Amino acid sequence: MEDVRTKRGADIASDHHLFVANLRLKLKKNWTSGQTALQRFNTAFLRDTDKLSEFKIALNNMFQALQDPLKEEETTMEDNWKSIKEAIISTSQEVLALKKHHHKEWSSIETLDRIKERKNKKTVINNSRTRAEKVQAQAEYIEANKEVKKSTGADKQKCVEELASMAERAAREGNMKQLYDTTKKLAGKYSKPDRSVKDKEGRPITEIQQQKNRWVKYFEELLNRPAPMNPPNIEAAHTDLPIDVNPPTTEEIRIAVRQIKNGKAVGPDNIPAEALKSDIEATTNMLYLLFKKIWDEEQVPMDWKEGHLVKIPKKRYLSKCENFRGITLLSIPGKVFNRVLLNQMKDAVDGQLRDQQAGFRKDRSCTDQIATLRIIIEQSVEWNSSLYINFIDYEKAFDSVDRRTLWKLLRHYGVPEKIVNSYNGLQCKVVHRGQLTDAFQ
Repeated sequence: MEDVRTKRGADIASDHHLFVANLRLKLKKNWTSGQTALQRFNTAFLRDTDKLSEFKIALNNMFQALQDPLKEEETTMEDNWKSIKEAIISTSQEVLALKKHHHKEWSSIETLDRIKERKNKKTVINNSRTRAEKVQAQAEYIEANKEVKKSTGADKQKCVEELASMAERAAREGNMKQLYDTTKKLAGKYSKPDRSVKDKEGRPITEIQQQKNRWVKYFEELLNRPAPMNPPNIEAAHTDLPIDVNPPTTEEIRIAVRQIKNGKAVGPDNIPAEALKSDIEATTNMLYLLFKKIWDEEQVPMDWKEGHLVKIPKKRYLSKCENFRGITLLSIPGKVFNRVLLNQMKDAVDGQLRDQQAGFRKDRSCTDQIATLRIIIEQSVEWNSSLYINFIDYEKAFDSVDRRTLWKLLRHYGVPEKIVNSYNGLQCKVVHRGQLTDAFQ
């Protein structure tokens, strides 16, 4: 320890003084191994008209330079994607920069003035030469400190009321993202503790790499359940549904880009939806050339086949992997392509589904089924008759679906083979403590 000093001028309404010292230490660097998760771009800048205009001009210039190379027959689909990705990423880095979390100051100017006045009173105490001067200065300091606390409390109350009003308005408007963000601010900062992870035998794992391996093993087993013992014989339809198998048109791509929601988490390519929607015409023209290559080669870019799996706590005992559910973050441009496919096939496929299926269908819900069940129960109670109801809840139902059977079902419904062949070899990486694990199928 070298050059120790006290700074009596620093004031925090305490009888302690600020202590400053120079230390000479040898610290071991904690090296981060493996690939780290991506930092997001500050898309909030695109709400500003000037920034939006600057972004559109820069993006258009990039796309103009790519027009001729993308149209060449020698370029592959992967080459086209890398060029488009580089154009969007470099423009975002130049105009938007990375997202930073700024703490919004809630103290008013009046409070800051009172804090400054209290600090001056503290200086008077330190400079007092007689006991009488010091007693009088301390009395004035106590009064100044009361005013600071009163003003600080009023500022904090005003800030909380503004956040509460913002949350109420977001709830009325159905803006769930703003409601959630505002609620987090009201609840205060919460730092996640570094929890250990338990292996299959219930033993805690503290080493980071072993924890990452445990998460990979868990999700790999969860998402790749053994095939059914007696798989059903699902034959492909003799005739395909009336689904257009020609390359997507610019109008179809334009509609799909507009349907992508803002504010969604980005995938491994780090391309936000706001960047694609900043200039829909330019984006549509670029994606048209890319989608045409995808259609011809019946393959999607490798970036679209990778997802970042984020763990979300589901219930108690968070040291157990089973008490988390995973959400996979996929490429936003890949979602645009998926939306094009969905728009092409949804009307034709919807006619093949049973009328009894109400869940997971557009403009349908389970309200009628719930009402029917309630009427049955009420009639049973009214007439004092026996009623037996069997509810089946499959554990991890969607995670444990056999993928090979899914592909067979698509062909059974008559979905053209060209669409089914587009997605093969998908893989995931788990995000654990800001790092990415190894990929798994």
